[in-house]
Amino acid sequence: MKAVLCFVGLVALAAALVLPEKRASSLDCFMCRLAVNVTDPPVDNLVHKSEDKFITECKKMLVGVPFLEQACLDYAHAELDPIIKELESGTAPEDVCREIKQCPQ
Repeated sequence: MKAVLCFVGLVALAAALVLPEKRASSLDCFMCRLAVNVTDPPVDNLVHKSEDKFITECKKMLVGVPFLEQACLDYAHAELDPIIKELESGTAPEDVCREIKQCPQ
């Protein structure tokens, strides 16, 4: 009986520790849409130009909140490449953020 209770307890603990799938935050969705608007049209062949343009626009939109200005830099370095690849592959601009799971369906 103790073994069964221990087993049930372990199963309950394991189920509680399973992390839910990462959901896109509204900030991620906002930044993704901003990145799509900045990089398309046209998509530059030089990614760093698109990145600089995005960072400038993002900081302008989120001016005055230091951690959000840093979030612009972090987002540009981590997420801009997949956005550009989606646009280059022909994905419609309005669908890009859903395709890379930055905005909800």
